[in-house]
Amino acid sequence: MINVSCTFTYALKRTYRTLMRDVYQRIISPNFGKNYSSALYITGNKANKTFAYLSPYLDFDERFNNLEKLQKNLTLRGMDVDVVKLKEKWDFYVKMVADKYALEEHSKELTDRIKTLSESGELTSEQEQEVLKLRMQNRIVREDLKAMKEAIHDMDDDVVGNLLKLPNELDLNTPFNEPITLKSVGSVPEISENKKSHIDIGTDLKLLDFKNPMCYYLSNNAVLFELAVLAYAGRIFDENNMVRIIGTDFGRSLLVEASGLNHEDPMAAFIIENHNEIERDSPNRMHLVGGASLISFLAMHTKQLIDPKKFPLKYFSTGRQYTPFSQDFHNCGLFTASQASVAHVFVMVKDAKSEDYRMLFEELLETVCRLYDDLCDHYRVVARPASELQSSEEMRVSFEMWSPFLNQYIEIGYISTYGEYLSKRLLIAYQTPTGRDFPAVISGTVLSVPRLLACLLEQNPNKFAIPSKIAECIL
Repeated sequence: MINVSCTFTYALKRTYRTLMRDVYQRIISPNFGKNYSSALYITGNKANKTFAYLSPYLDFDERFNNLEKLQKNLTLRGMDVDVVKLKEKWDFYVKMVADKYALEEHSKELTDRIKTLSESGELTSEQEQEVLKLRMQNRIVREDLKAMKEAIHDMDDDVVGNLLKLPNELDLNTPFNEPITLKSVGSVPEISENKKSHIDIGTDLKLLDFKNPMCYYLSNNAVLFELAVLAYAGRIFDENNMVRIIGTDFGRSLLVEASGLNHEDPMAAFIIENHNEIERDSPNRMHLVGGASLISFLAMHTKQLIDPKKFPLKYFSTGRQYTPFSQDFHNCGLFTASQASVAHVFVMVKDAKSEDYRMLFEELLETVCRLYDDLCDHYRVVARPASELQSSEEMRVSFEMWSPFLNQYIEIGYISTYGEYLSKRLLIAYQTPTGRDFPAVISGTVLSVPRLLACLLEQNPNKFAIPSKIAECIL
């Protein structure tokens, strides 16, 4: 038995090294864009430097069950990734982890055998020889186990870290190529040929002092409008039995990454540079996101076990949202403002396949449409195509208003479905009779006040016409 075990150990060692070399020569790293180290999945070799708050639920076996569907998903999103090679890489990683567990179990068996012999009293010469052989074999197994663990740690970022960048599955209702208009209310307003930007109009009417996307000031009736429109939105959501939440303005890198963003990219989320509790090179830093944002809501429920009787959970928040202004885009005034007063909604449903999930999405859509009916004469509701979605979104429905100056529609708000994508990454779960499951999420910034104000100014350049329902809130 001892000789057979030694043969097994040496054979495993040779096979593991050969496989690792051959597979890595064959498998090309997936192209997920800019590379960054994961803050969501802390690898074993970083555990002594970085605290791992959680380990996300890895559903890659489920994702790889239908390679054709996954490949189509990636292609529609404009991602050039070979899912066959991706699956080979994952399968190899899983095999290595299984081999590691086999070595650990084998080492335990050898240790138990040595302990049993040692405690049996005075050993015969044959038993002493057997103990020596068992110890030698256990030493070899432990050396193999150490090498295996180091190899797995080296692969963690390359395999698991990259696979966590896989986007969410697309909803069947998501358009493939072009946006689809689901609803249009009113008609495009007629404006004279001398079209002015909302910055010029706001300046002339003494409503706006715009310096750049990072710095602008509202004044006079524009300030009252901002406060009143958020109060009116809150009233609409209150009537829909949603709970008002005051969220945190800051979030950790793991939350940023969990939402599908690159936490190391300052153009994805503002990074707090001089936070005295976090080292500069830490993979889990602080970000300024705003209390009315998806990340703020996710922070409330991360690693939380929710009572299933509490579903559905329906929240909303009105407040600040901070989004970096990319230098790659043209400065479009309030349309690209980095600081915005917004209304954001967040709904959690027990089952992504249930009727409640679809029903609550439609209900939320109707509620927001009712809000826009009172805010403007013309808007449209549009389903965004796959190529325009963020990686965490299954489906996105936008609320758009017309900008006469830019001669195009501008997204003023949106609602997205995320399925179980976010809850699996952040271990947001609920108890079931057979274990635990993950709730589905519906969320979105349904109203951006700066963008709404900009469109209203451009549509009536001579006078700031506050919608009657909002004017009632001011009086």
